[in-house]
Amino acid sequence: MSRQRIEYFTVFIVGAFGYGLIELFVRGRTHISMGLLGGAAMLFIHTLGNRRRNGMLILTAALSSALFITAVEYVTGIILNIELGLGIWDYSNLSFNLRGQICAEYSLKWVLVSLFGLFADEIIRKALFKSDIFILNKSRLHMPLMFHRQKGGNIYE
Repeated sequence: MSRQRIEYFTVFIVGAFGYGLIELFVRGRTHISMGLLGGAAMLFIHTLGNRRRNGMLILTAALSSALFITAVEYVTGIILNIELGLGIWDYSNLSFNLRGQICAEYSLKWVLVSLFGLFADEIIRKALFKSDIFILNKSRLHMPLMFHRQKGGNIYE
């Protein structure tokens, strides 16, 4: 198996178990589909981490991730909750919801979860894949404090 496949598999597993644990802690229950969504979200966050190394702002990355999570949550909710009737979650009682599957409140929460995911991705890269960690610079939120350059001047791990 290639290094990249191992990396993606690891990131997916961390996201799947991580989000499942968050659900257990917050809601007291979870569903296998939430683990799969957590893994998919973490893979998306991981790709955003690559883009951050090339200048993407952390806020842009967090908002992009939250939009991704909200879109995937909606599609998954339509299939699992409405079409199959599994009733895994229901936001019908919350303001600004769409068919009870997504709502403004949780979309904003996904921004915070995404920020945590971006930080967790950096820890994974450093601890497991020996990449330089991409720490926030207080003066410019998209510049690394530690990095090395490959040929061509691009900033990579």
